[in-house]
Amino acid sequence: MTGLGNRTLLGETLQGAIAEHTAHPDRPAPALLLLDLDAFKDVNDTYGHPVGDELLTVVARRLRALTTESQTLARLSGDEFALLLPAADLGSATTMAEQVLAAIRAPYPLDGRELYVTGSVGVLAGNELATATDALRDADLALYAAKAAGKNRITLFDHTLRAERLHHAEIAAGLRQALARDELTLNYQPVVDLTTGAIHAVEALLRWTPTDGRPVPPDVFIPVAEDTGLIVDIGRWALERACADAKRWHHRHGIAVTVNVSGRQLRERTFRDTVLEVLTRSQLPRNALTLEVTESMLLATTPDETQRITDVLADLRAHGVRIALDDFGTGYSSLSYLRTLPVDILKIDRSFTAPLTNTDHRQARAFTKAIVELAASLELRTVVEGVESREQAGVLQQMGCPLAQGYLFSPPATATQIDDLLQVTPWQQAA
Repeated sequence: MTGLGNRTLLGETLQGAIAEHTAHPDRPAPALLLLDLDAFKDVNDTYGHPVGDELLTVVARRLRALTTESQTLARLSGDEFALLLPAADLGSATTMAEQVLAAIRAPYPLDGRELYVTGSVGVLAGNELATATDALRDADLALYAAKAAGKNRITLFDHTLRAERLHHAEIAAGLRQALARDELTLNYQPVVDLTTGAIHAVEALLRWTPTDGRPVPPDVFIPVAEDTGLIVDIGRWALERACADAKRWHHRHGIAVTVNVSGRQLRERTFRDTVLEVLTRSQLPRNALTLEVTESMLLATTPDETQRITDVLADLRAHGVRIALDDFGTGYSSLSYLRTLPVDILKIDRSFTAPLTNTDHRQARAFTKAIVELAASLELRTVVEGVESREQAGVLQQMGCPLAQGYLFSPPATATQIDDLLQVTPWQQAA
């Protein structure tokens, strides 16, 4: 379709370039660029495969226009391309990568409309190469890093990427066994009513302690779970466990449970049915479950994906499930999402909380109060995260903020500890 060489041709040519450099070590080593189009699947899903095929043909034509006869251009898979520069230093390879991205970003007049796509490039240059297989692996690591860093960018290979990828693989392998070995647990952090001191809800927080007894931080294993798709099974387990625990808390004390969900889970076509099925089996009332999404998760999705996620959340909300927007105020699209998402609860990020009691607190208090008042005007409940002092709690209560969460009230606790907390006198004297 594109008229370009394939992976086999690239491998043979690359191995020849490595041999040539070995014979003449005074010359620059070969450089390898791997390009992957960002969100190409959306083009196929939205406009159809014929348009996607035509787009790939235009991409190949633009890349060919950048190359010389001594350079090798190949298509490795659907939307992944490779460019071999037989002798190029790091500066030359980076310049070429910049030209590649500029060519990819230009509009594509296809099917009576202008389409826009971006690409990510991994660059391997300035390294002594042993084999074509090793070179392709290292360039692919750089490409993966470019994708993980947000796409539409260039990443240069360095040796730390190998160690990071190995660690990633080890975490993924461990997670695959964690469910079977019962290594995953849930802790719960109370959300407190600032007026009464009573626990209003609890947020379920995933924890992983492998058999060696050393806990793995959530910010380490959750991104791996999302990247590998394991978050779908893990997320279902967490939802089932949280709803089972919350049934008795809701029955005895009327409190709700909040469960975090990822974009990967929400993109699953069965997600809505899974949530309703778990609620039915656990016998937890639907309005006792809140699903929490983050701004950063939405920013990482395409417009079409965001719309599908919005539709799923709206459907669940129509069935009685509540929706919370976490980390509100940290993204540049906060107000936009507030307008379009079916939201019941705003959770103000902890970055707003710490400055509330600083010497220079005017701006922090003004921002926080504005969010609280905006939420109230929209008939949304507000939860402020990261409350660690009575002074912070008092300021928030004076602002009219109804709910708060943080170590002042309780650190994340086991289900048994939550049972005990619910038996004692409500937290008092925030103000």
